[in-house]
Amino acid sequence: MERRVSAGIRMPCGFSLVELLIALAILVVLVGLAAPGMRTLLVSRQVTGASNDLLADLQTARALAISRAGQVGVVAVGGNWRDGWQIQSDRAASTAGYSAASGTPLRAHAALGAGFSAAMDRGGAIDSVVFARDGSVYDTSSNARAGSDTTFSVCKPAGANAQAMTLVVRASGQMQSYRDRRVSGANCP
Repeated sequence: MERRVSAGIRMPCGFSLVELLIALAILVVLVGLAAPGMRTLLVSRQVTGASNDLLADLQTARALAISRAGQVGVVAVGGNWRDGWQIQSDRAASTAGYSAASGTPLRAHAALGAGFSAAMDRGGAIDSVVFARDGSVYDTSSNARAGSDTTFSVCKPAGANAQAMTLVVRASGQMQSYRDRRVSGANCP
């Protein structure tokens, strides 16, 4: 395709094949440079999403415990947080019966997915967090208010792109989350 600028001069319009190939080569190089950063961003967003889901369910359980004036627990499915969790209400005086198999859950969260690792501890691995009627964390093994904080870690080992979030549930019931920058693919929980 050509166009006329003045009476006898013709100027070509569009791109030549060489110009198009050079532009395509530059685009491929730029995408290649951006891909590792995109992988890290993707893993980071997945871990943050899973951590935020757990934080929301813990906050919901605490709010339900306060509003219902009774214990409400968040329980790991099959004892493994990676396999999902459930919010359960317990109207009994003793909360020793919290398990994913007991009772109808108020809310359930699906498994985190392939590649995730997740763990919660309070001086030893635990498979449930129970909130008392005042919003504090209740220790089901001693049937008393928890004496220490509960720490939850969500991690996705992805080689050099490993990402982790840590959630801390204070004995008072207050919660905070932060990105754990000390984690690498080799030391995910």
